Amino acid sequence: MKFSEIIYQKAELELKKRRLQAEKLCEARRKDFVAKHPELLDIEAEMKNTALSVIKCIGAGSQKMDINLVAKRNLEAQEAKKQLIVAAGYPEDYLDTPYSCKLCNDSGILNGKLCQCHIQLLQQLSVGELSCSPMLAKSSFEAFDVNLYTDIKDRALGFSPREYMRGCYEMLKAYAENFTPQSNSFFFCGGTGLGKTHLALAVLNRLTSRGFSVYYNTAGKIVKQLKNESFSKADSSLEEEINSSDLVIIDDLGAEFASEFGSAALNELISDAILNAKAMIIISNLSVSELESRYGQRLTSRLNGFEVLEFIGEDIRQKLK
Repeated sequence: MKFSEIIYQKAELELKKRRLQAEKLCEARRKDFVAKHPELLDIEAEMKNTALSVIKCIGAGSQKMDINLVAKRNLEAQEAKKQLIVAAGYPEDYLDTPYSCKLCNDSGILNGKLCQCHIQLLQQLSVGELSCSPMLAKSSFEAFDVNLYTDIKDRALGFSPREYMRGCYEMLKAYAENFTPQSNSFFFCGGTGLGKTHLALAVLNRLTSRGFSVYYNTAGKIVKQLKNESFSKADSSLEEEINSSDLVIIDDLGAEFASEFGSAALNELISDAILNAKAMIIISNLSVSELESRYGQRLTSRLNGFEVLEFIGEDIRQKLK
């Protein structure tokens, strides 16, 4: 599983933020509690003194019974603290530091390896702003309803949109379940509101849950980022993000503002990703011939190695309202 350096840096900052917030909250709770229940200080002083006594007993070679007696006093003090907190109407761990992850205390490291919370954070950050979007949470294979497509057979095609989309759904679900960085690439095309982005994000969700890193963005935002990078000296780059991803998803190709810079930049980015054998999903409302008119034959010739899925039917978003 690979992530760009910028993703690791963002994860470190987020973990630090979590730790500081948890420690600040703990300090505020303790200050408020002591103000109302000052006897807590006496109990904690007893806990501290008995803990030090145990250490001194061991160092002095005292009898085992002496150590046990001191340890018993320490346990009694701990129990008295819990009872005081509960009696005040709080859970017994109220004054513990409320770390988000109880396994690593928000350090991100457990037994010398990345904690699962750290890995999950890296996966979330790898899909950028989309990780905070309700659209991502809703776009799963389980939430995809093929019954929204009509079951009336299309005479020209010889099958119904529902039957066809069920096949697309099953194909992409199997693709996500069996994905490797060497898997084939897809070009999703068809009109708006036919489920292209939903199924692409369903693939993304399944892959990130399996530990793969996925780069997702719209063509318009990619062009904007490339333009910003061309005028700055940033330590990280879009190229680095894409190179560190197992799957690259580019949405809304052709919907971005038409410009010579944008067309050339997207052409080069996609061509480089294909030459580097990146598994990709490219999504567009335009057909291959329409893309050729806009971006030229170089790009569309690169798409010849993609599996084309043309989404059909009527805008299912109207049925979801």
